[in-house]
Amino acid sequence: MNQAPILRLAGVRAAVSSGEARQLREMAQLSIGEVAKACGVDQSTVWRWERGTRKPRGEAALAYGELIESLRKKAAVMPSTRGTA
Repeated sequence: MNQAPILRLAGVRAAVSSGEARQLREMAQLSIGEVAKACGVDQSTVWRWERGTRKPRGEAALAYGELIESLRKKAAVMPSTRGTA
């Protein structure tokens, strides 16, 4: 039994409920519309995910998870701008 998809789904939901997904999207300067298009859902769906009124489900949630993971990697290699003015 392949447990990878359910583990990825759990990770997506954790990132959404903690606010990490929204923070990563905003740090990457991506709009809700851009993320929605990449995941194959309506803008209102991503809006609801990020605000906790809906849980990401199915293939769209897995696509969202892939995007979140890519944004995490991008954020990890970006130089910090903290403390610079």
